[in-house]
Amino acid sequence: MIRSSSQCTIRVDVDDLFQYAMANPRPSGIQRVVHEILSVLEARALTHPQQPRILFVRCGRNGDPFAEVSWSDIADLFSTLTGTEQTVTGQGGIRRSGQPLLRQPQFGESLRRTLISKFQSMPEDIGKPLLASGIAQMRAIRLLRRCFRPARNRPAASHMKEAPELFTSDPKPFSRKTTSSSRKDVFLALGAAWCDPLFSERLHRAREQYGVHPVLLIHDLIPFRHPEWCDPSLVRNFQHWLRTSLPYCSRLLAVSSATARDVEHYATEHGLELPSPVPVMPMGSGFSSIPMQSQTIPVGLPATGSYVLFVSTLEARKNHTFLLRVWRRLLGDGNQADIPTLIFAGRVGWMVRDLMQQLDNSDWLDGKIRLISDPTDEELKHLYQNSLFTIFPSLSEGWGLPVSESLMMGTPCLASHSSSLPEAGGQFARYFDPENVTEAVEKIRDLLGDHEKLSFWKNEIRTGFTPTSWEKSADMLLDACLATSCPEARA
Repeated sequence: MIRSSSQCTIRVDVDDLFQYAMANPRPSGIQRVVHEILSVLEARALTHPQQPRILFVRCGRNGDPFAEVSWSDIADLFSTLTGTEQTVTGQGGIRRSGQPLLRQPQFGESLRRTLISKFQSMPEDIGKPLLASGIAQMRAIRLLRRCFRPARNRPAASHMKEAPELFTSDPKPFSRKTTSSSRKDVFLALGAAWCDPLFSERLHRAREQYGVHPVLLIHDLIPFRHPEWCDPSLVRNFQHWLRTSLPYCSRLLAVSSATARDVEHYATEHGLELPSPVPVMPMGSGFSSIPMQSQTIPVGLPATGSYVLFVSTLEARKNHTFLLRVWRRLLGDGNQADIPTLIFAGRVGWMVRDLMQQLDNSDWLDGKIRLISDPTDEELKHLYQNSLFTIFPSLSEGWGLPVSESLMMGTPCLASHSSSLPEAGGQFARYFDPENVTEAVEKIRDLLGDHEKLSFWKNEIRTGFTPTSWEKSADMLLDACLATSCPEARA
């Protein structure tokens, strides 16, 4: 295909996906969202009237802010996180299924993942410092390698970090000759860019060297607005990222109206001039790595209809302690045999030491609360589809993926009414005050005591809920990028 000289190039940052994989065995919600958007972005660009060129990029090894990454590299990486075989969307939107993408990890990578899993299985006060120390040592080793690299290969900015070696093959640095008019190029960051302490330096170099227009998708401002719920290192990194990156972005986008309002308030408080109200990306529903149909049933899961499900990392903001109080009240007021088991599905995060001690001391409420740590995608599907209903009492969210995911699976969700969660659940979820134990107990009792009402609710979801496609998410992002850099696309 012959490319027009006025065609926009959108460089989509995937560096944080590879950085995340260095320290985590399973993807979080942000990584899943980014992967779903990336999987359809090239095909949607080809059908867009402006037909922008899509390039996936990472931080280069020699100080260049951009090094090209193939879609197969991204799919391969994600398959190692989910433990599933991925369907690859090639150039032109051609889908190739059945192709094995799992590669054998090198010895160093295998050892690193083993150590990470071991540290995460330890008690928090032991495993967490060991994990942090290990990550810090890996970063220090990379910086030392850069310092002692021969001068002819050393980048001008010697403090730039080196990209981790997670490629099957080496990334390809960009040649500036291959770009279209630099004034029409966009640098699109979709994920957890705040995890890179040098992201703002990379952003500055990208603007100076390539003249790109940075466009940033913001998932939430929770570490800034509510630092009391976050790990101190996250608070520091996130607030530094806000101060040093947002002023250099040409456009800010948000995953929900609640997040958009938070971003606009932040801009007002800090004197940032936004060209327009922050656009909201329609959030897709469901994940391709979680199959909707399967012939196998994972072993070790609770019996169908015997439990209520809470999918989330265990951390203070998610409000697991609240549900411990709710279930204690339910068990104290009625026949224990009539109270379903509460399933926590997720990994143990930060600031939950007291919660874990309470659960251990009470023998997990005599087995009426159970933790399924780091469930596989197959296990998650069965947990969603076979629960009585799901519950999500989070105090604050940028969107609320477990709410929309539950509805996608045809399962009712009783959710907190805070922040963006009513956007995620709409008319198909039911809501409660996440700080009112009595209200939550009453709503749960009502559902448990009226099976006909619960069945009607399930049928309402399965016949009326319309999931948002990831193609719609990608279309909005393309429109926003083109409106930022290409005046002819604004009409």
